[in-house]
Amino acid sequence: MVHSSQRALNLYFFNVKKILLICDKNECTSFGRLTLCLQQALENDFLVEICWLKTPKFFPDGSPSKGVVVEAKSLYTGFWSFRRPLKKIIKNFKPDIVFFIRPELGFLVPVAQKACKGMDKSCHTVMFIHDTFAETLYPGSLKFKLLNLFYIKNTVRAHSFVYNSQWTRTEAEKHFKLQGSQGTVIGCPIAENLFFKGERPATAEERRLFRQSHGIKNFNGMCLNVSLDEPRKNIDTFLEMARLRPNTAFVRVGKLSERIRSVINEKQLWNVFHFNRFSGRELREFYRHCDLMVYPSFLEGFGLPPIEALACGTPSVSAGTSALKENLDGVTPLVVPADNAEAYALVLDRVLAGEKVVHEAAVEKLLEQCSMDAFAKRVVAALNVSEI
Repeated sequence: MVHSSQRALNLYFFNVKKILLICDKNECTSFGRLTLCLQQALENDFLVEICWLKTPKFFPDGSPSKGVVVEAKSLYTGFWSFRRPLKKIIKNFKPDIVFFIRPELGFLVPVAQKACKGMDKSCHTVMFIHDTFAETLYPGSLKFKLLNLFYIKNTVRAHSFVYNSQWTRTEAEKHFKLQGSQGTVIGCPIAENLFFKGERPATAEERRLFRQSHGIKNFNGMCLNVSLDEPRKNIDTFLEMARLRPNTAFVRVGKLSERIRSVINEKQLWNVFHFNRFSGRELREFYRHCDLMVYPSFLEGFGLPPIEALACGTPSVSAGTSALKENLDGVTPLVVPADNAEAYALVLDRVLAGEKVVHEAAVEKLLEQCSMDAFAKRVVAALNVSEI
């Protein structure tokens, strides 16, 4: 077995292409985990370095475990202060590819391209587009107008693009006016070190004891939702589902906003529990010990949480919308319209009654498609066909 440091040395001496991954979210977030998965997927074919754009908001627990770090007080001040350090990193590392993890980092695309001009070899910029929600969903919001104008606008200047789903590709090509030849769908991987353990499913007693250990007592089961409080996430339907099934605990991982708090108080939802954020390993334990993962989003660019739950052996139910339908049609129950709380509740009833609600062969096929091996092949193929 070749250790990573030895592999990196071998790649260096054999003049293998270098890739710089740029991410502004910590390793506990979906974007941070995706960045680490990309590193793992590429390290057999490229010499990989990660540049973390670190701010107190997105790195509350300190620096990441690997990679180089550029710090700023916030993403707003980083709009200016990230530029010079990034140029220096690019000139020192001399990457063949600079890979941006999300469109909100588009403001750094021309910065990277300018830094690359001073190198003795060509350098290719790639943007991973996950959705176009910030650009299209909130046309009246000053915040998102400014985000689009200052941060996202230069996304289109990247040399090529990769997408997490065909749905996202279609939406992005329409919004950014991109040509189809400029991008490839690579999907999203599941972090196998977290969610592909292959253990037996938790028993009913183990689930009860797990709930009890987290202060969730005297309920017949537990539903889980992992999301931000955004209109497209349709959290109100999850809360209405809790009202319809008061004997089941409804756990949400995400910030408890004042809006959600007021809905909980108004409906007297004493069966709703909130956890602000988890490490990946803690999230895995909630996936494993809940009875049903509920994901009622109106719009998703990919929708990884219900697939992560499936990887942990837990059934999920989602809205039959956007990329959720693309990934989960024929795999898990899908609800249309997305805000039909009673339909989700009926799936929960079936699960608690011991019924299997997912198509197991389709689940296995989906998990194989989201495996690191399959993801690595798609990513490497996409980068190799780029003009680098």
